[in-house]
Amino acid sequence: MSAPRLTVEEILDEVRRLPEEERLRLVADLQADPGPPPSEDRQRAAMRRWLGRAGTGHADVDDVSSHKNRYLAEIYATKP
Repeated sequence: MSAPRLTVEEILDEVRRLPEEERLRLVADLQADPGPPPSEDRQRAAMRRWLGRAGTGHADVDDVSSHKNRYLAEIYATKP
């Protein structure tokens, strides 16, 4: 059997009755708690944003990937 649910006001009244040391420990524990993990909807939205940015990066330097068609053409042109 579970304990009856308390309202926030009732919980605060209980906390106010705690000795100061216990209140400080409770506050420290609550502040250290990262909270619940993000909901699946938030995770999916974040993944959609991340995937939407894929391939949109830009570099100011040239590299092989900047001219991949030319390099691939050279590679395939040398095959028998």
